[in-house]
Amino acid sequence: MPILELKSDELVIRLSFWQRLAAVHGDVHIPATSIRGAVVADPKWDRTIGFKVPGTAFPGFIIAGTYIKPKDSAFVYWTRSNKSVLQLNLSGRPYNRVFIGVDDAAALAEQINDAITAC
Repeated sequence: MPILELKSDELVIRLSFWQRLAAVHGDVHIPATSIRGAVVADPKWDRTIGFKVPGTAFPGFIIAGTYIKPKDSAFVYWTRSNKSVLQLNLSGRPYNRVFIGVDDAAALAEQINDAITAC
């Protein structure tokens, strides 16, 4: 599972070597001003992400990388060992949404939402 670091000015998603390899991506830095909200992702979130370019996808096992569709782009890192999925809604580039597999998406969403409203 990626490590999420919530700082005063940004959210950093830290990926291990193998996670970077699967996602074909380095750590993700999201400015706090770009975060519009965090929620627990819909159970069918994986059907809304679009086409993989680049990344790794073995449905039911791992979904990682950049996904695009018209007027939408998402960064995703999920494996079947994750209990829930955190969805970050963003404004600006390069992503509109981020999906991260975590153990407790509800608690993380609450923590992130509290941090962005405290600014």
